[in-house]
Amino acid sequence: MAAKGAAVIRLLGWIVASAGAMLAHVGSPDVFFEGMAGPHRIFVAIRPPQVIPGVAEIEIRAASEGVDRVFVTPIPLTGEASKHPPVADEAIRSKQDPAFFTGGLWLMTTGSWQVRVRAEGASGRGEFSVPVPALAQRTRGMEASLATLLAALALVLALGIVSIIGAAVREAQLRPGDQPDSRRLSRARRVALIAAGFVCAVLYLGNRWWISEAAAYDRYVYKPLEMKPVLEGNRLTLSISDPGWLSSRKTDDFIADHGHLVHLFVVRLPHLDRVWHLHPEADGPARFRQELPGMDPGRYQLWADIVHASGFPETMTAELEIAAPVKGRPLEGDDSAGPISGSSTRIVWVRDGKPFPVRQMQLLRFRVEDANGKPVDDAEPYMGMAGHAVFIRKDRAVFAHVHPSGSVPMASLALTKEALADPHAMHRMETKVAPEVVFPYGFPETGEYRVVVQVKRAGRVETAIFDASVVAEAK
Repeated sequence: MAAKGAAVIRLLGWIVASAGAMLAHVGSPDVFFEGMAGPHRIFVAIRPPQVIPGVAEIEIRAASEGVDRVFVTPIPLTGEASKHPPVADEAIRSKQDPAFFTGGLWLMTTGSWQVRVRAEGASGRGEFSVPVPALAQRTRGMEASLATLLAALALVLALGIVSIIGAAVREAQLRPGDQPDSRRLSRARRVALIAAGFVCAVLYLGNRWWISEAAAYDRYVYKPLEMKPVLEGNRLTLSISDPGWLSSRKTDDFIADHGHLVHLFVVRLPHLDRVWHLHPEADGPARFRQELPGMDPGRYQLWADIVHASGFPETMTAELEIAAPVKGRPLEGDDSAGPISGSSTRIVWVRDGKPFPVRQMQLLRFRVEDANGKPVDDAEPYMGMAGHAVFIRKDRAVFAHVHPSGSVPMASLALTKEALADPHAMHRMETKVAPEVVFPYGFPETGEYRVVVQVKRAGRVETAIFDASVVAEAK
């Protein structure tokens, strides 16, 4: 019976937790965003909850002076509920750093949420919303020590129930000082055995019920869309299928992000030394096609970013084996490849060379220079942004596509109240670009990373690849 009790306790100890692989990023669950709340420049880092329902941890830094109070509100990104926000929670101001605020918000259901941030100060007040995908991604067992303790307590409880019932039958109707006769003792033993059987049946049925509940909840554990690449000549076809997750998810409801339904990143293996940023076009239900440029034989990793109509972003992954050289067509439009040998443009990472701490938002600065090492004056927007950055851990367990506004897809941001009221401001569609581009991001795990930075200068997209080391604590 102890084994049964331990099994039940272990099952009762299972919780659904959020893993690293998540949505529009792989292995990079935290959300980073920079925006203007009225006159206040605000940086936000949101760590989604480990359980749905669960509490999202929020860190806010005011980059401009005069912010006295910050309020945060969780709201569904779309639907009728998005029009009726609850009462805002006030973030806690740090006693050591008055520009730093923290808070926590419940996200109650799986799907697309937004955290509305309102900043108030002497210079005025303003707000913006940060889209946040919420989901559970794996089950995790209880710690062995706690499971053992609870199993022992359950055993004691079960034995106590049987003992109390046996004692009640044996002695409850005796007068003080009387001893139970053999008939009463025999009856007490029979009732105790029946009670033990009943307790065992309760434990067994409880075990079966919890297994059933756990299996039902497994349907809510995130399963990413699957992507199958097929290469014929220089035509790459991507077929998308749903392995079965929420019944509401579709494979034909993608919305344009930077003017494209799919952003496909093709990276050469094993050294991650060549990158193609392509934009396949729809070729039927859940199918996309891309005419590849010239590519050498070898293995390539594919990451494809999409955004659903609900604002829910996902990244699909696959590997592609190219057996023979691809005689492709020249790149055109927003498609790009790099690094380009012999380029007259240099992208310099402005940093001190120290390893980066894990899970701490950084402002990563890159300066665009000409061949003489001078900042350029002819930088242009690339798909409406000052630049694009991709962060890839060298074992490919982490992939994140980040913009100067942060890690939020622009298509998701376009669904917020503020974007609907002022699309140009929220899209951050640049018309004039400075020679320095800044990306807010926090490396999610320790390890060695490749950082791909793309900018546009004089009509040509330039790509640079850097290395970064991430450690558990900053030195």
